[in-house]
Amino acid sequence: MLKVALIGFYDLRENTWETVGKLSKWGYKAIEHGAFLLRGNVEENLKKLAEYDMKVLSISSDLDGFKNNIDDIISKAKLIGVKYVICFWSDPRDYGQAVEIAETFNKAGETLRREGLTLCYHNHDHEFRKTFNGVKYFDLLMSLTSPENVALNLDIGWVTVGGENAVGLVRRLDKRIKLMHFKDFYDLDNRNSFTALGTGKVDIQSLLAEADKIGVEYITVEQDVLRNLNGDDTVLLSYLTLKESGLVE
Repeated sequence: MLKVALIGFYDLRENTWETVGKLSKWGYKAIEHGAFLLRGNVEENLKKLAEYDMKVLSISSDLDGFKNNIDDIISKAKLIGVKYVICFWSDPRDYGQAVEIAETFNKAGETLRREGLTLCYHNHDHEFRKTFNGVKYFDLLMSLTSPENVALNLDIGWVTVGGENAVGLVRRLDKRIKLMHFKDFYDLDNRNSFTALGTGKVDIQSLLAEADKIGVEYITVEQDVLRNLNGDDTVLLSYLTLKESGLVE
């Protein structure tokens, strides 16, 4: 059974435990980005989180952090007890820079792996639209990095908007996918047409089945911009849509 996490929607620097309690009550099991736990007494924050039967899954870093500040990333990840370190963005201008980025990920991923951590790359749509020497940047990144050093936090909404068959991609990548973002769009030709899960054109139900099949433990609800509903209603509706599949705790 899949467990549901959340990223975004709320500023967890404010009303932290009220928000965490609300999410736990609605059925969410985790929050993806755990930087809010580093504020104040980390040990007390972790105890409080456990009281709500919630976990944090990851911290994140930009490319510069992976290249020049890996010890700090490791220290923060271990302090709050997460396994995954996410890179949310890379956008090379040419083939040479794409190779450099892949080398940075490989080196950082190897260092993290030796510390019991996993580097996960999180895609947007441009990785499928941008090509170098006739090869999509996403495919280039996958071929130039080792699966044991660079895993994936795959965003199936951006995959779909990027023109890729998301179900086929999940099947191809299989165990390289460690986390998944579930995001929906009401117009696949409009990358700003975010909508609550199940109310758009992304094949949520088929992708849930694939996530379960490959053994992903957590899927993360994300919606960059609200549509017609407020934040609370969107978060609850999205969870209930996933829950109704019968594949979610």
